[in-house]
Amino acid sequence: MTDMTSTPGPDSLGAGDNIVLTFQLEGLSVRGRFVRLGETMDVMLASHDYPPSVARLVGECALVAILIGDSLKFDGRLIVQASGPGATGQAVEGNGAVGFVVADFVPGQGVRAYAKYDADRVQALEAQANGPLGPLDLLGKGNFVMTIDPGDSMERYQGVTAIEGDSLAASAEHYFAQSEQVPTRLRLAVGQQVMDGGKTVWRAGGALIQKIAADDSRPAEDAEFDHALALFNTIEDDELLDPELTAGRVLYRLFHEDGVRVQAERDVSRYCTCGRARLAKMLARFPADDREHMSKEDGSVEMTCEYCKTEWRFTAEEIDAAAVAND
Repeated sequence: MTDMTSTPGPDSLGAGDNIVLTFQLEGLSVRGRFVRLGETMDVMLASHDYPPSVARLVGECALVAILIGDSLKFDGRLIVQASGPGATGQAVEGNGAVGFVVADFVPGQGVRAYAKYDADRVQALEAQANGPLGPLDLLGKGNFVMTIDPGDSMERYQGVTAIEGDSLAASAEHYFAQSEQVPTRLRLAVGQQVMDGGKTVWRAGGALIQKIAADDSRPAEDAEFDHALALFNTIEDDELLDPELTAGRVLYRLFHEDGVRVQAERDVSRYCTCGRARLAKMLARFPADDREHMSKEDGSVEMTCEYCKTEWRFTAEEIDAAAVAND
């Protein structure tokens, strides 16, 4: 870990985009993580051409997945999903505009996210809004779900809480207060940057602090977290998004009087699990009647990945070969 109260200076720490790093306040029972996404976020959002409010919701979901999923101590993934009431038939304003938003993060591999939405309803809500639309506006009074998937056929752990607030940060904070009893605060920012030549790209940044559980060597004092929280709450969206402002510089501004130690950053890329071999095997498992319904006249099947929007085409022979491999 690097002590930011000494060299190297904060401008050299957490520089660049598409990174996540961990930090801890010196001598205090408070730790946190900081994430900043440039190209990773832009590719993830631009490939779908989302309306602005849906793009921000997807970006927030991805940030939450990274900030929390980066703490996993095993080979697995964290899935974050927020869903509207949908099937309950509740007459809630915003219900149906966005059916759900989901993101999953695998440490060392990356993040992916997407949303299912009704373009006409989103457009109507955006036209009526006097300001940014939040999760309750778009999803209604639904659920916020975090699922830890350890993989290797191990049992998943899932926690559910209600969607709250004007950002998915509020729902994540409520989850930790309710399910984990860990005081937690998140700040999330998703926005657009105009590049030279007029091109517009998406950027995102987020930060999280948590109170560390007490142990024999470190009592967890409420006053320590309250002190850190007062400083943390001064973070501005511009500080989370500005490509010229390093993560180290932001953390130094906030916590230099207390001292803050920062771990080396980890790269965060956009990943997807849709591969030709995997999808062919999946198609081969479908019953013959279902395959016939999905197939074109020549027996081929075309698919589009919901996450990355990659278009795939599989010949009948390719699917049959995958079926033999599955046996």
